[in-house]
Amino acid sequence: MKTKVQLEGEIGALKREVDALRLRAPDGMADSQRRMTETLHNLQVHQEELRAQNEELHQAQGNIEKVSARYRDLFEYSPVGYFIIDDKLAVVDANITGMGMLGRTKGRIAGKPFLLFIDKKCRYDLDAHYVTVRSVGRASSELWLLPDQRPPFPVILESVRLGDGWGDGWRCLSTAIDITDRKRAELALQESETRFRAIFEQSPLAIQIVDAESVPRMSNRSWVKLWGRASTAPPTDGRHPVLDRIGAASLLQEGLAGRSLELPAIHVAADGERGESRWMHGYAYPIRGQDDTIPEVVLVHEDITERKRIELALTEQTALLRRQYENLRVLSEIAALPSGPAPQKLADALDLGRRHLALSTGMISRIEGNRFTVEHYSAAEDMAWAEGTVFDLASTYCALVIEQDDVVAIAHWTRSPYADHPCYRAHGLESYVGAPIRIRGKTYGTVNFGSATPSPRDFDDGDREFMRLLARWIGAVLEEDAIRRDLARSNAELEQFAYIASHDLRSPLRQVSSYVSLLDRRYGDKLDADARDFIAFAHDGAVRMDQLVVDLLEFSRVGRNAKPVEPVALSEVVHEACANLHSNIIDANGKVSIVGTLPVINGAASDLVRLLQNLIGNAIKYSLPERPPVVNISAVTRPMSNVLTVRDNGIGIEQIYHDTIFGVFKRLHTPDKYEGTGIGLAICKKIIDQHNGRIWVESKPGEGTAFHMEFPRSS
Repeated sequence: MKTKVQLEGEIGALKREVDALRLRAPDGMADSQRRMTETLHNLQVHQEELRAQNEELHQAQGNIEKVSARYRDLFEYSPVGYFIIDDKLAVVDANITGMGMLGRTKGRIAGKPFLLFIDKKCRYDLDAHYVTVRSVGRASSELWLLPDQRPPFPVILESVRLGDGWGDGWRCLSTAIDITDRKRAELALQESETRFRAIFEQSPLAIQIVDAESVPRMSNRSWVKLWGRASTAPPTDGRHPVLDRIGAASLLQEGLAGRSLELPAIHVAADGERGESRWMHGYAYPIRGQDDTIPEVVLVHEDITERKRIELALTEQTALLRRQYENLRVLSEIAALPSGPAPQKLADALDLGRRHLALSTGMISRIEGNRFTVEHYSAAEDMAWAEGTVFDLASTYCALVIEQDDVVAIAHWTRSPYADHPCYRAHGLESYVGAPIRIRGKTYGTVNFGSATPSPRDFDDGDREFMRLLARWIGAVLEEDAIRRDLARSNAELEQFAYIASHDLRSPLRQVSSYVSLLDRRYGDKLDADARDFIAFAHDGAVRMDQLVVDLLEFSRVGRNAKPVEPVALSEVVHEACANLHSNIIDANGKVSIVGTLPVINGAASDLVRLLQNLIGNAIKYSLPERPPVVNISAVTRPMSNVLTVRDNGIGIEQIYHDTIFGVFKRLHTPDKYEGTGIGLAICKKIIDQHNGRIWVESKPGEGTAFHMEFPRSS
């Protein structure tokens, strides 16, 4: 396409040609006319082209203005600061963002050295920045802008040299990007890194970061202290030296697989550097990368040796306390064994002790010199030993008990200090525990338990104390049994003596009474009054003496022969006692009544009849002359006992005698006033004792007396 200048030149040439044709018209009109027409046509064509080109130029001018405005907007309203810098490093122009950064208007910025708007500590860096731009055409630096009335803030200054179209001399465009937020984030990240490093290094936990090839990347001081400097070096065989040593290679594998893993307790055997084994608590945590890969794993180890020792000690202490509790429980069960024959109690105690100690046999032995005699025996199965079996003491472990005068415990014969003792060869006892039994300060024998197999556990101090306490209890039972046997023998002898004495005394008394009566009949009319009185006194004394002997005989018979204990209805007992006293009650015009319902108790019927007969007889005998005797019999049922009461309206008993009237021959009145020997209430007391009960009295002189008797309930 022809330019506007070219078109204008052609149009001028055409106009000159037209003018020339006009001058030559007379000479060659037709030819000139034709040539003029062509020229005019060409002129019109060129004019049309010129018009079209003018329109295009006008349109292009508009586009250029639009583009210029757009670029100006981009410059002015860019979110980053733009500064045009000249060869004197002064600001030629600045956009709105740049002015906002500096807190100044364009008039306060333009023509001023850019150095004035930079923090003093960065001005040397600014000079170096523009030296680089001059030399290589581009530079980037981190600087701090100095805005008006505000503190400095960081920017990235990107500068690029501009072309010649920006005017004479050197120019560059400096772009300032505010990096305050990024800087703050970097500072926060740096602080976080510092904190992480401090925590990482100062943590009491041993921490190491390991990559997928088992290569340690970071190890803190606790890790180095725990595992040594060698644990931070890259492995030569691809295996982590620490994890492989403690058998926890799965920690790394699980971590690389994206799973967190915890090993509560890892036992680390002692190595050459450390003389003791340790316990570790291990963790593994995966570190995820940006693409969700797991390039590294965090290993955390905690030395819990001291804690584990405390836990083990507490476990052992708890087990010991539990065994001691079991020991006390078994001892309480033994102590609570129901009363009965000593052999049965001792056999039951041996059964409990044998099961508690998990041993097959238990025995109580009596030791005399070198003789070892089995007195009581308990076994889980039939054994060759039996009560009464005699051994040589030296062939038993009990010889050690007697020698040491304390508990001897052997949980496993081959591992004990007594592996050369002959007991295992003689009796086959692999395990044994025994204690000495003392009675009245002297060694009686031993209580011991054993088994032909090793004990399932070692015997501890709790077991030894259990054996000591059991031995004391057995000693007390044996001593009590010996005392009971001695007392029973003594009582039997005394009762036999009383029976024989009272029986043999009656014969001469009857003879004295008979001859005194014969003397009175044959020679009474020949004697004076004093002699007859003397004979009467002698006869009365002999009769009273015979009654005393009879009562003493009855007292000795109470409890002498064991009577069957059976349920007895007290109402029937009262009726039988009243039947025996019928004539006495009629003569005294007395009345005996049962108030309410009387219970059924366990006892000996004949003794209970004698008890009620004595109490009712006393109520009839010790009545007041001015009123007939009235006796009321009632009962009260308590949770653990039945209380029977015999209440009368007689003469009463003074308070000072309430504790003495139950003694033998304790009389409160002379024989001439009230008959009797004073042994009736003693018999009542003895009968009550035989029934494991108690008797007491409530009374006031002249108001009557109440005897209360308490009997234990059978259920």
